[in-house]
This record gives sequence, C-alpha cells and structure tokens, in this order.
Amino acid sequence: MILCSCIQIHTAVQKQTQKEIQGDMEIHRKITATERTEVEHKAKTTERMVEGNVAPAKPPFFTKKIQPCRAFENESARFEVEFEGDPRPTVQWYREDFPIQSSADFQVHTFGDKSILVVREVFMEDSGIFAAVAENRGGRAKCSANLVVEERPQSRAGKIPPSFTKTIQDVREKPGSLVRLDAKVSGTQPIDIFWLKDGQKVLQDERFKMLFEDNTYTLMLLEATVEDSGSYECVALNKAGEARCSAEVKISGPQPKTSAPTPAEGVVQAPQIIEKIKGQIVQEGQPATFSCTINASPAPKIEWYKAGKAIKQSKFFKMSAEGNTFILRITEAFPEDEGVYSCVASNSAGKVGYCEGRRLWSLTMIRCRVKLEAPLQVNRPHQKEQAPTLTPLRSVTCIEGTGLRLETSVTGHPAPKVQWYREGALIPHSRDFEVRIVAVLDIKVTYPEDSGTFTCRATNAAGQAETSAVITVQ
Repeated sequence: MILCSCIQIHTAVQKQTQKEIQGDMEIHRKITATERTEVEHKAKTTERMVEGNVAPAKPPFFTKKIQPCRAFENESARFEVEFEGDPRPTVQWYREDFPIQSSADFQVHTFGDKSILVVREVFMEDSGIFAAVAENRGGRAKCSANLVVEERPQSRAGKIPPSFTKTIQDVREKPGSLVRLDAKVSGTQPIDIFWLKDGQKVLQDERFKMLFEDNTYTLMLLEATVEDSGSYECVALNKAGEARCSAEVKISGPQPKTSAPTPAEGVVQAPQIIEKIKGQIVQEGQPATFSCTINASPAPKIEWYKAGKAIKQSKFFKMSAEGNTFILRITEAFPEDEGVYSCVASNSAGKVGYCEGRRLWSLTMIRCRVKLEAPLQVNRPHQKEQAPTLTPLRSVTCIEGTGLRLETSVTGHPAPKVQWYREGALIPHSRDFEVRIVAVLDIKVTYPEDSGTFTCRATNAAGQAETSAVITVQ
C-alpha cells in the first residue's frame, strides 16, 4: 500500500474603502480581508491481483476549488467546486468535520463534475470551516475554506452604507481574451453602481458589458486589448454612504494574428494583403496602434505615411514587425496627430526562362506595391467628474387643497440623476406628484397626509448629494 498527500494553500486579499454619512459627519474606513484556502489531495494505492482487464483509476482532483465566503446575518451563502476523476468521484460536504446532509437549510446539488452547497440563511454561529471531499477507488481529495458571518452594521438613521461582500480581483490576460470583474454589494437599497477605468467612467458599448445577476455586479471586457490595461474601480452609492474596491487589469502579449499561408521557400510572391489596418479612435494622450498582415516573398519593404508624408522612427513613432504582421505605434496621440495613416509594402518579383536548351536565370526587377490606409481620430478627455451639489430646500407650511412646488438647483458632471423621496420612500411620477427633469417637484393638490419630510437626492459617478425640507399641510 502506498500513501501520498499534498497540501496547497491559496491566499486571497479583498480590499475596499467605505464612507458612511452620519448627519454632518463622514466616517471613512479602509477594510482589508485576507482569506486562506487550504486544498488537500490524498491518494492511496493498493496492489491486488484481479483477473481480466481493469482500467487504472484516476484519483480525484479539484479543477475549481472552494472559495472563502463572507456574508451578513440572514443572507444566504454559497460554495462551489468542480472536480475530475475516473471513475467519477462522489462528493461529501462537511462543516468543521461534521458531514452535511442535504436539507431545506443546507442544500447540496451535485451534477456532472460540479457540486454546490447553498446555506439558505446564515447566522453568526455558522462561521467556520466548510470542506468538500471527493472520493473514488483511486484516492481522495479535500478542499476547504472559511465562512465568515458578520453582523449587519447599522447607522444612526437606520440606513446601512454599501459594503462589498466580494471585491473585484486583479486580472492578467493575453490580448483577445475575455476579462470579467465581479463584485457583490450589500446595504440599504437603492444602491447605484458605477465602473471607472483610470478615474474615468466606463460606458457600456459593444466591448464593455455591465451585468447584474444573482446579486453580482459584473463588468465584462470582450476581446481585451493592451489599451484596456489599467486600474478599474467599482463604486457603490446609497443614501448612507459609499464603498469602492479596485483591481489592476494587465493585458500583455502579442495580438492574436489571422492565420494565413506563408509563401514556400524560394517561391516569389508579390505583397498580398491578409489583414488591413483599421481606423483608430483614442483619447488625447493615450497610445494608438496600427497593424496589418502582409504575405510576400522576398520580405517586403514597409513604409508608413501620414497624409502622404513619410514617418520616421522616433520616440513618438515606433515601427516593428512580428512575423508577417507590421505595426506602427504612436506612444501618445494628440489632436495634431489626427489624419489618414497609410502603410506601403513593396518587393521585387523574380522571373525564370529557358533559351537554346540552356537554363538561364535572369532577374527582372518588378516593383510591386500595395497601399493600405486608415484614419486616426483623437478625442479630448471628458470634463473632470464633479460630485453633485444642491441648493437647500426650505420648509413650507401650506393650506389643504392648494398646490405646492419644491425646487432646488443641481450641478455636477456627468449630469446627476435626480430623485425625490417622502419619509425615505421614493416618489414615482403620477398625476398628483409631477417630477420634472430639473430638480422640481410639483404637488398638484395638497392634503394633510402629505405632511412630512421631503428629500431631493442627486447622484452621479463622482458622488451623491441631498437636501430635505419639512412640509406641513393645515
């Protein structure tokens, strides 16, 4: 009998900054949580004589390990593993070495090569180590992680500021890959979520997708490029405060190339366009890259032009080649760099002939050229983001049956989203309450039950502001 054991330890760090508003006071917190996941692989091999052909067993192995989980009281918690093994392993879940049986409170779902444990509602005493054990006749594998249950914080006003139960993590990928940033947020609703890259708000387009599913906010980058590298932030805002978490995204490596046949050795071929250069739109001060793929034999001479004028290699213009892909990189693009850029590839073609029974090699210089063009547009940076400001509302006493208008001036960039509340409840647009695009609330007819505290809240990517007034209807 042979026994072997291997233990792997994985450490994950989650960082976030939190701001809580209590009256005129702001409380700032920097929260760092370090979680350690321990994965243990054990195998036992026994030699025995078996008649007939028996396929060797493959011991279990976790391809996706259990991850640490943080949750507030009365929320659900979820653990998930994926595994391999032959024959297919059975999976048993444990809490502090006590086996878990599937029930209404602890739901176990195992299908194919995946097993999920859902704790329907967690309490402080549920904190501890949860483990998954996969076993077959080839051996046994175990992985475990902590569940941390926290008491839900309360502010003085009874509102809970946003808090990340899962922060976005650093990513390193190659160009062309899918990049995914996931965050989970808890706190008093409504919570507004914004994504930033290097301090600039990320807008959804054909490559940047923003999703919300299963209480998880996700930013997806489709076919990431080197220019997508940078510092990304997820910002969560509500009436009680805000929270932020950040991660670095690094995209490095060669751009994926379009596969194309290369000329056989000794075969002469005029330049042939495989992939054209594409127009670029970049922010002022950011790099711009043009590339094209050209097949030719002998190797072509490459020349780059802007508006018909040849570009020379310098610290601002970098020219390079990777195989049959040719690249022009502008290290920093400014408005004066706008224009039409072109790439010209040329080589000489060879010619073979026969004369009077003798083989003659003669080289006829035939200059073959191909030209590719693409525009460059440089956008000036957006105006710096500015948190909203509101002029104060004034308390009003009015007579039943009359109309009433509440009005405040709002500033901020980008344009803030304005919402009105009465006693903390959002006021929808209706016949009785007309909410205008500007910060104006018209009450067509007032009644005594309309008395209370009215609040105007303005929110944008840079922050949040609000002002309140007491309305008394007599």
